[in-house]
Amino acid sequence: MAITVLDIEKRTIGWSPGLKRSVYINESTQQEVVGELKRIREAEVVTAYDQMNDKTVFIELGELEQEQFNTVYDQYLESGGQIFYTRNKEGRKMRSVFMFDKSAGIKEGVDVPEKKLLFG
Repeated sequence: MAITVLDIEKRTIGWSPGLKRSVYINESTQQEVVGELKRIREAEVVTAYDQMNDKTVFIELGELEQEQFNTVYDQYLESGGQIFYTRNKEGRKMRSVFMFDKSAGIKEGVDVPEKKLLFG
């Protein structure tokens, strides 16, 4: 999917067995809820706009994913283009993969055939 990066921040995240998904923890999170969470950790979270599906996505980055993202994002900042994001399964885990396409933002001229009259 083609993404536009909106924000990058370090967030505290925990796994909620009841919801069966990760939840973000902040100062307003109730202590009872925090006590129920598993695997509490801090990670970089990229907030991005998914251009294909017209929605905002949150991408949690591990160490290796963070290095790859930084490389791709630096290329994007230097020369424009487009960042693509996908997830690949490696063993039992899903890994975020970022790719950079420099030519995605470049518009080429198109030859338009001469306009012909319908009657004439």
